[in-house]
Amino acid sequence: MLFRSVTLVGHSMGGKVAMTLALRRPELLTALVVVDISPVDDRDERKGSEFDRFIDAMRALDLSTLDSRAAADAALAETVPDPTVRGFLLQSLVRDGGQGWRWRLNLDVLQEHLADLGRFPKPAPGAVYEGPVLWIAGADSGYIREENRPAMTALFPRTRLVRIKGAGHWVHSERPDVFLSTLSQFLDEVS
Repeated sequence: MLFRSVTLVGHSMGGKVAMTLALRRPELLTALVVVDISPVDDRDERKGSEFDRFIDAMRALDLSTLDSRAAADAALAETVPDPTVRGFLLQSLVRDGGQGWRWRLNLDVLQEHLADLGRFPKPAPGAVYEGPVLWIAGADSGYIREENRPAMTALFPRTRLVRIKGAGHWVHSERPDVFLSTLSQFLDEVS
């Protein structure tokens, strides 16, 4: 079997998946990019978070009376003021057999298990990813805090952290120009 290693990029929960893969199968990766999440268990921070409020707002939307995606956008605007984040959430709103609307996501299950999404699996003893790692964080986000740095460098010793001003958790959509420039520079360095 022919195999080439890759540089894996993951945001939020996808970042936790990417870190887990890097720690379990480091030979598969050339490098790792983790976007606005750290390798810590943050379950306690999920309840009452913006995600909880987003799910509440999505569940509160009366889909039986909804006549357009624009109406859904307007209804979510107060709870989700950022149009980019609203657009991301509305990607999950689809026509239900051409009649009404439905959410692709199981909002009840997501809300019930939101705290579980904050888990980070305990790495195997001695697990370390020795390849280059770029962490990209939104400067206005709280998902990568200074107290997370020891866990980051213990598991990923070749870590570099870049904080992008004017961006929160959705750094790739809030500041796409700076995000892509930062990512491109890193990819050039590791290729």
